Amino acid sequence: MEASILQSLERADRGHTTELSPAVLEKRRRRKQERDRKKRKRKELRAKEKAAKAAEAAEPPHEPPHEPPHEEVQPGLLFNKVEVTEEPAASKAQRRKEKRQKLKGNLAPLTGRNYRQLLERVQARQARLEELRDQDEGKARELESKIQWTNLLYKAEGVRIRDSEHLLQEALKRKEKRRAQRQRRWEKRTAHVVEKMQRRQDKRRQNLRKKKAARAERRLDKARKKGRILPQDLERAGLA
Repeated sequence: MEASILQSLERADRGHTTELSPAVLEKRRRRKQERDRKKRKRKELRAKEKAAKAAEAAEPPHEPPHEPPHEEVQPGLLFNKVEVTEEPAASKAQRRKEKRQKLKGNLAPLTGRNYRQLLERVQARQARLEELRDQDEGKARELESKIQWTNLLYKAEGVRIRDSEHLLQEALKRKEKRRAQRQRRWEKRTAHVVEKMQRRQDKRRQNLRKKKAARAERRLDKARKKGRILPQDLERAGLA
């Protein structure tokens, strides 16, 4: 009796499987593959965890590195010590004395661009030499040679000496000419600016007069539209 029941169940099961479609069978096969894959992955993870635990147990415990004792550092910034000695300001007399010491032969060099002052100094030296020649020819020659040697020393240091009276006069003329030209250009520019401002002011006044006359004319036109007789109209008609 039991054997017959089992046979009938097997036949029914085979009949049921034969009735499943290929899509359903393929879906079941994929599910079975996914379950197998997850099982393998779980096994691999457990094996890795066991290996890691075994490695940790085999390694000796790490001791912290020995650090040298730190010295106490006070908060703030540390600077190198630099000693600065403040020299007292030199007085005017001391500066004048140092300037005289730098002079060669106690003669100031004829340098710079103040041509008028340089020309006066050259003429004063020439007058002094002429005066010495009248009194003592030897002293005059000594002073002249001293001037020449000091000029050579200054030129050797790169200082440009301007001791030619003729060249200084020409340079002064050129400088005065340039100054006069700049003065004329400035005056011309000033006059041009004043003229331009005057033209703008005249134009503004003219525009204001035109606007005022236009407003008055508009008022007269409104009055004419209302039927009023204006004195201007009577004068134009010759009735006033």
